[in-house]
Amino acid sequence: MLPDIAELRGTSMPLKGNCSGVYFLFYGEDLVYVGQGWNCLLRVAEHTRKDSDTVFTSWSFTPIDNEQERKQVAAHFRTALKLKYNKI
Repeated sequence: MLPDIAELRGTSMPLKGNCSGVYFLFYGEDLVYVGQGWNCLLRVAEHTRKDSDTVFTSWSFTPIDNEQERKQVAAHFRTALKLKYNKI
């Protein structure tokens, strides 16, 4: 069965500029990594390249343009959640 294209379009996010923010990587249902960057798409691509030892099944991100705020938010999640692939 093919997906409903209108529904996919309705839930898609526009690609604007660098997509800076905090990103969340999942393995199945589990959140296993939180990162931040000025271009989340490039950072996620780096994490999921073929020669990577880690495997992620999905991702999400929260847009945050301010670099200091991005770093603070990511650090808060890393400290509070102590995720599998984040080194504190």
